[in-house]
Amino acid sequence: MSMTDEAQLCERLTRYVAGDCPAEEVRDLSARLERDAAACDLLAEVLMQGTAVREYAQAHPQTMASAVRVPQRWQAWLWPLAAAAAVVITAVIWMQDGRGEASVMQAAEVCGSVRWTGQRGSVVDSLAKDTALGGGTVETVSDDAAVTLAFRDGSLITLMAHSAATISDDGQKRVHLREGNLSADVRPQQRGRPMLIHTPTALLEVLGTRFEVDSDSANTRLAVNEGRVHLTRLMDGRMAEVPAQHEAVASLSGAEMSVMPRRQPEVLWRADIAAGPAGTQGRWLPAEGGKAPRIASEPVFLTKSSRGPVTIHRVGLTLPWQERANLQIRPNSMVRLRGHATKSATLEVMLACMKTTGGYAGNWFQQRGISAGEWQLEVPVSAFLQWRADAKNAPQEPLELRQMAIYTIGTDAALEIESVEVLGAK
Repeated sequence: MSMTDEAQLCERLTRYVAGDCPAEEVRDLSARLERDAAACDLLAEVLMQGTAVREYAQAHPQTMASAVRVPQRWQAWLWPLAAAAAVVITAVIWMQDGRGEASVMQAAEVCGSVRWTGQRGSVVDSLAKDTALGGGTVETVSDDAAVTLAFRDGSLITLMAHSAATISDDGQKRVHLREGNLSADVRPQQRGRPMLIHTPTALLEVLGTRFEVDSDSANTRLAVNEGRVHLTRLMDGRMAEVPAQHEAVASLSGAEMSVMPRRQPEVLWRADIAAGPAGTQGRWLPAEGGKAPRIASEPVFLTKSSRGPVTIHRVGLTLPWQERANLQIRPNSMVRLRGHATKSATLEVMLACMKTTGGYAGNWFQQRGISAGEWQLEVPVSAFLQWRADAKNAPQEPLELRQMAIYTIGTDAALEIESVEVLGAK
């Protein structure tokens, strides 16, 4: 191999390990690495050089630039390629996370309290944005938690509040969604190696599409926005192809697994608290002593919040996706709450939303004072703000409501929620 060929191959390999090659070039390089021992040796040298840079940078962050050493025979070719050298460092960070595990994805966005457990048992209780991750388990712990994970091919999966999934990628992406909500935007996968999503009741095979999955121990709901997904119900092996703008539910009840057009979203809704505790977080109380059924708040300690570690007293509602229809809130919608408290307090309301086209839309918050005794609030959706470090803005377009949290911070007002409604504008 001439020096020119070697330098050109080196440049291609740096882009290859960084995931910056187009699909056709990836196939060509993969095939060459299978048959060309010299190319394999060169790839190993690229990675070793990148590893040396990374280790030195960790020990000497102020002098990293002067510490980069390039093999003598490459200098005439690689020094003009400063950008490629940066890609080598990025590639090594992608290839290995902070715990020495093979890196297959990155935390592209993180909101709230997100816990990561790596394959070797290491635990990160407060996952940070841009962290490189190997295979492991991610849990969105708090009501306002959400995490978007980016695979090296650009595929994205997002988990919202109270979801848990174990993820791996050994050339084929596998996601074991134990519970909760997953939204995905999957790039075209290699032939014969679809992304596999396992739930307690179903197996999904994905070649490249956009979709949402909601799952608990007895039901899996799949809603496809673009493309199509192959769905298999585990209890009997029944299979279905779910195309764009359709949905299906795989249930342990044995009900017919029909593929149906997605229903038009609801715009008016009232929580059926009398039906029982399913889909609620808090302590469900039946009707007694002249009181209607209600949900009493329970304390939750948050190690990470905008106020630091705090205890909140909270009621949570997960929208009843088993009923199939999505709930759409609009800027002119109204949220009406009714309940009881033993003392005056500041009530905080959070709406966790998805985009109507699929994908996470963020969390929206509003505060209102309540008095001791019976109270009622009506809060327009246009008053809710998306509290982020870089913006405080109200919803400008329709969103799908997936989770609602109602809570006090630091004050235990013995909060009880009797009624939750979404209404049209007055």
